[in-house]
Amino acid sequence: MKRHCLFIFASCLLIVTAASSASAAGFALYEWSARGNALGGTLVGRADDPSAVAFNPAGMTQLEGTHVALGATFAHPVCEVETPATGGGTTTSKSDNDLFAIPHLYITQQINDRWTVGFGEFSRFGLGFGYKDDWPGSTNVYQATIQSISLNPNLAYKMSDRLSVALGVEYVFVDLEISKRLGNSVAGPKSELAADGDGTALTAGLHYKLDDWRFGFGYHSQAKVKASGETKIMGTDYKTTGTVILPDMLSFGITYYPQENLSVEVGAIHTRWSTYKDLDLNITPFGLKEQPKNASDVWRYNLGVEYGVTDNWDLRASYCFDEAPENAKYVDYMVPADDRHLLSVGTGYTVGNWTVDVAYTYIKAEEVTYAASNGVDGILNGTSKNGVTHLGAVTLGYTF
Repeated sequence: MKRHCLFIFASCLLIVTAASSASAAGFALYEWSARGNALGGTLVGRADDPSAVAFNPAGMTQLEGTHVALGATFAHPVCEVETPATGGGTTTSKSDNDLFAIPHLYITQQINDRWTVGFGEFSRFGLGFGYKDDWPGSTNVYQATIQSISLNPNLAYKMSDRLSVALGVEYVFVDLEISKRLGNSVAGPKSELAADGDGTALTAGLHYKLDDWRFGFGYHSQAKVKASGETKIMGTDYKTTGTVILPDMLSFGITYYPQENLSVEVGAIHTRWSTYKDLDLNITPFGLKEQPKNASDVWRYNLGVEYGVTDNWDLRASYCFDEAPENAKYVDYMVPADDRHLLSVGTGYTVGNWTVDVAYTYIKAEEVTYAASNGVDGILNGTSKNGVTHLGAVTLGYTF
């Protein structure tokens, strides 16, 4: 099923990475570097380290020489779902106690005073969900994982001392696993889907400097992913195919430097989830299994502050509000959380050509109310609650 060398490379990366739905609205991810996490993603206006490849590639023109950065975000999500209990009362089901890794890698190379090239590996989409295979909602889903890898080369051009632009291509590889019980019983036969696919997108950036101000814009276009695989039912594999359009993202950032060692950035990311209309699967020989989603476009608002204590040591903090795109009419257990609040802190230290950044993020998700009357298979009356994710991140950088 891995059709060429990029598939092989992406598959090797996917062996060691997974991403949690508890860390972002829908299954979009924005955890692209430790510094970016600590600043709540406010690196669109700043865009002054190698992770600019992901946040705003036009900012790469600020980097002299060659820069390399690699690291990972580690996510630990927890959540509970309340459902009606037999004979009255409620049953509380707790999610699995899992830890997920979301890696990143960036390389930038200044060609001359005008041109800079960069490459990034990061994840724009991911979802991780796990409950016992006989929990009350298992006829909807008991295990779901969506993992993705983006491979993204960019070319940036410095049009003037103030204005830079960039353009790139993004290859997106997606691996999908969904398991559920068939029928109306938590003891029914298991249906286990495993599929993968890929697609391409365009990326772009714009960066403008004005005295103590920085203005940034980043863009990741839609990616149409055609996936194929097998659904295993009672020991038999059935060919399964499907197509999904992953949304485009528009990022904005305005940074102000009241003094040289202090910066404040406010920003927003508009994710056009309205492209995610369904997750229909064609299972041979059973035919099309329709799963409407009809998600809504959402915004993620962020505020990040960075203070240079010394020439080598920085402190960072941020707050984000992340809207949830799920349509209440079609909500299911794959994303058991609503709007999210993110509080982050972090620090960075430079020694010679080396830089180490670390960050911690606390994510609190608002409750979701479920109604059996919405008609989605396996959904029961109840709520999700106590949705919390702890994120730890580290990035190691080197300048040649």
